[in-house]
Amino acid sequence: MNVVVALTFSAIIGGLVGGLSLSDTISAFEGGLGGGATIALSYAMLGAFAVAISRSGITDLLAQKVIQRLNSKGDTAKVTGFKYLVLVIIGLLAISSQNAIPVHIAFIPIVIPPLLHVFARLKIDRRLVACVLTFGLITPYMVLPVGFGGIFLNNILLKNLHDNGLDVAASQVPYAMLLPACGMVFGLLMAVFFSYRKPREYSEKEILAAEPELRELNMRHIWIACLAIVAALSVQLTAGSMIVGSLVGFMVFTVGGVIKWRETHDVFTKGVHMMAMIGFIMISAAGFAAVMKATGGVETLVQALATDIGHNKAWRHF
Repeated sequence: MNVVVALTFSAIIGGLVGGLSLSDTISAFEGGLGGGATIALSYAMLGAFAVAISRSGITDLLAQKVIQRLNSKGDTAKVTGFKYLVLVIIGLLAISSQNAIPVHIAFIPIVIPPLLHVFARLKIDRRLVACVLTFGLITPYMVLPVGFGGIFLNNILLKNLHDNGLDVAASQVPYAMLLPACGMVFGLLMAVFFSYRKPREYSEKEILAAEPELRELNMRHIWIACLAIVAALSVQLTAGSMIVGSLVGFMVFTVGGVIKWRETHDVFTKGVHMMAMIGFIMISAAGFAAVMKATGGVETLVQALATDIGHNKAWRHF
């Protein structure tokens, strides 16, 4: 079932089971929807920014550099070392997509397709690539309060803690998230060195037929992309708003000529389409949380768990 439908349906069932009337449940759900609006707009703006980055060709340049390095490798030891270097680069790209270049999952359809035949030539298991991407996308926003980490740690986690009467400082939240982050590190190590370490064969011919290796690049557009990324990150850190940062980055692309003025509507629409699902999930999740809070069941659950756990710090962390 679609996640938004599931959240909405669950909110109604949860409200009714929790003792609310149907009208009170719907009222609580609608009242909570606004809590996700800022996050949804952030994702929409980031989607447009990500599409503009892809138009510049900067990710195609990265793919071409990787291909050139691969072609220069000779013996097996060098190829094996390069395989792990490629995985590290993908991991760093995923990590930076959460903060330094805050485009979130939008970078995957931009960067990964040009690298598919590189994976095939190196015989990298694509499931391993998926694990590296997942690690890089999730772990940074669990512990780094910048970019999407700022949304999760400050706008979602810290905000809800404050809304529920807990006096927690922003600096405490990343430390509390270190335990699940360590679990992500352990899972990645298991995937790299055990689960998906064996070579896996893929057809390079089929991949190259769908994804050509070379694309003509405009270096001026790539320099503008670098400027836009720096501008977006600087404004985000200065103003504390991902929406404003993405808007500034998008305007740099437009003023610089990477995106023509008459194309801005289409580019923005594509960006919203790319990230809209995440935005709607965030909005519906905020409504769901409002209903759960209105039932009073969350407080009862927390109190029951607190009584059972007592002063055991290890269980409190879990």
